[in-house]
Amino acid sequence: METTEVNEWGSIHISQRVIASIAALTAAKAAYVADLGMNIAEAAAEKLGRTLPGRGVDVTIEGQRIELTVRLVIRYGCRIPDVALEVQKSVKDAVEKATACTVTAVHIIVQQLVFEEDRHDG
Repeated sequence: METTEVNEWGSIHISQRVIASIAALTAAKAAYVADLGMNIAEAAAEKLGRTLPGRGVDVTIEGQRIELTVRLVIRYGCRIPDVALEVQKSVKDAVEKATACTVTAVHIIVQQLVFEEDRHDG
């Protein structure tokens, strides 16, 4: 599915993949976000060597309204609700700015927590 705008010069189509890519790149920049999670299909594609730029993001489009689900891998040591809220706000703003559509919801799934591997005391 895609979002479509029709104007006097023709039509503009923005695919789910493009919207997912915008959301994924924005979410990955947030503090304490180690990575984006994967669903089964994305994990299988990655094992086959295919990289998906919108990995970790599901997009639902109804006309000019967009709903997103973002799966996060968070670094240990943060307040998880604060990180999730930051990702919600930044993803909503980025997608709305890039597409001129309304983002009705950004659902966050914290799929995994990662710890620092090389932590040495003394």
